[in-house]
Amino acid sequence: MFQVRVMSVEEYGFAVDLANGMNWSMSFEDFRFSQFLEPDGCFVLFDDSVPVGVATCVSFGRVGWFGNFVVKPECRGRGGGRFLLRHVVDYLLGRGVETVGLYAYLHLRDFYGEFGFKADLGLSVMYNDHVQVDGLVCSDLVLESCVDFAGLSCFDSEFFGGDRSRLLRGVFSGRGNFCYVFREGQVVVGYVLVKVPIDSEVGVVEVGPLVCCCDRLDVVLELLKAVLLRLSGRRVFLYLFEGQGVVEEFLLGLGFRKEFSLLRMFLGDSKIQKGMCLAESLERG
Repeated sequence: MFQVRVMSVEEYGFAVDLANGMNWSMSFEDFRFSQFLEPDGCFVLFDDSVPVGVATCVSFGRVGWFGNFVVKPECRGRGGGRFLLRHVVDYLLGRGVETVGLYAYLHLRDFYGEFGFKADLGLSVMYNDHVQVDGLVCSDLVLESCVDFAGLSCFDSEFFGGDRSRLLRGVFSGRGNFCYVFREGQVVVGYVLVKVPIDSEVGVVEVGPLVCCCDRLDVVLELLKAVLLRLSGRRVFLYLFEGQGVVEEFLLGLGFRKEFSLLRMFLGDSKIQKGMCLAESLERG
């Protein structure tokens, strides 16, 4: 019989091993951060007393996000994944969430569709194993070492549709992580957060979220230039929403390549507005 329990710290090892069986490169710290954001939102699926699956989620007020969903291969097709998904959705709705989002592998579109999730927008996972920035120049953007998170979170929520202040603060507080904010006078026009792994010499950097007023392509490119100049020689992942041909061409010209594509899906009406250029992560939106 299937049952779901909130993940304990002692189960992080199981969660990491299961997730990395999917080549997700997860760590104990990733699950610790997930529980920092949503203490009761990390789950383990059991078949009787045997752990066979994990899932994480986070609520941002009206918007919730579902991620890190994996069940042992030998247990698939027996209803455990559906049992776990329903549990997570019920949890988020119980938290007052109106819309649940996720990023789906393309072959799982129909699976999520069974639960009422509807396709919204494509997403390309892009990777560069050695960023080259020869000849790249940008404006004199200021690296924000002391971010006005009240103002930044307010700006972000206009586009995301939910309150990500706890997430943004948590990301920025990580050792080595940094933020660029593009302002005109005192008005925020766009920003980008960059996550540098604790093992900064060999780990892969994640760039995102990048949020910008939707008609300011010039600002998007300036933010990316500033970040990539700082990350010269590093390995970098980013998650680019479709419909941004100029940005994609710019990244491809710098040696980025598309690893694979995903589909953003929503249960309920999307709260996201144009201006979301890069996702924060695949598990948190």
